[in-house]
Amino acid sequence: LACFLASGESSWITGQVHHINGGLWMAMVVLIICSAFFSASEAALFSLRLRDREQLADGSTSQRLVARLLHDPDRLLSAVLFWNLVINMLYFAIVSVVGLRLEREPTISRTYPAAFSAASLLALIFFSEMFPKSVGVLINRKLAGLLGTPLAIAVRLLDPVMPALRFVNLLSRRMIWPGFKREAYY
Repeated sequence: LACFLASGESSWITGQVHHINGGLWMAMVVLIICSAFFSASEAALFSLRLRDREQLADGSTSQRLVARLLHDPDRLLSAVLFWNLVINMLYFAIVSVVGLRLEREPTISRTYPAAFSAASLLALIFFSEMFPKSVGVLINRKLAGLLGTPLAIAVRLLDPVMPALRFVNLLSRRMIWPGFKREAYY
């Protein structure tokens, strides 16, 4: 990579890629940030202890929202996973578009689209899954207060389709894991 950057080729390729894909780069960054939000939310809220949740119930408005959301953990988890899945699908759709455009560009080597796709996957894994979940677990109590309002909005937006999601969840559990026993959430 250092040799590639030193060769001066990288600035030409960066210019070509920027010209080809314009605002798609920004959309990818925004989607990684949104995915990171939901990943950190999941890790932070579901790693809270009972004592933490009790303290949230007596806290600020946002903290009380989190406490209320945690009263129905299935609803909260379904919403968080749904939004994260939709965001990640959009991210990979954009990665595919950019990769195909790079592949069609005659001035760019065939290895660049593959490298771009691999780097995009690694970026998503690290920046929207591993890092945010680690931070979420480490500072779960602090994050919980910040997450309440945006999470409540995201959950509320999904409420109209929540019965269908619960039905699909129930159906899949019965078909795939008929003997599945739910764990208690304290």
